[in-house]
Amino acid sequence: MAQRDISRSNTRGTPLTEINDTDALLQRLPVSYEEFRQAMRRFAANVSVITCADGEYLNGMTATAVSGVTADPPSVLIIVNHSARSRAIIKSTGAFTINVLAAHQQAVAIHFASKPVDPFGSIAHTIGSNRCPIIDGIVAHLECAVAEHFEFGTHSIFIGKIVGTNVSRFVPLLFHDGSYQRLGGAADAR
Repeated sequence: MAQRDISRSNTRGTPLTEINDTDALLQRLPVSYEEFRQAMRRFAANVSVITCADGEYLNGMTATAVSGVTADPPSVLIIVNHSARSRAIIKSTGAFTINVLAAHQQAVAIHFASKPVDPFGSIAHTIGSNRCPIIDGIVAHLECAVAEHFEFGTHSIFIGKIVGTNVSRFVPLLFHDGSYQRLGGAADAR
């Protein structure tokens, strides 16, 4: 197979010519933290709250690192920082729920991003079949049981088999370029 030459360079000016040699690619210096952040800010993502429970203690964290994996079996993945309280709970209980926030729930996103002492003290919710909270007024929820778990760098990757779900007709809250958005424009500042 002939090696293909690419005329462009990465952001450090290094020619990208060794595309067939994975080891050579992995040996290159990674992009900087700031380069990574700038590129990732260009992604538009749904804003979700990942909820979990350890007995009576209910926790939640705002997240955009959520993705579908397969439809057969129905599964999703979440990525959780090692420093997050939710990581240890999900790892020990094997359960989490993805709560996809609606455009009117920006305050809920901010609440869970602030790591409150009593995460559900003022948040209306019910408890799902996997014992994790389901927030009222959301776009959708996906109740999950952990099927796989991986560690990579500073984060844990959990693949969850979906064991329950429900959807509404609300418009989703999005995050793009460092701010909350909604389809068609900026999200309400409620």
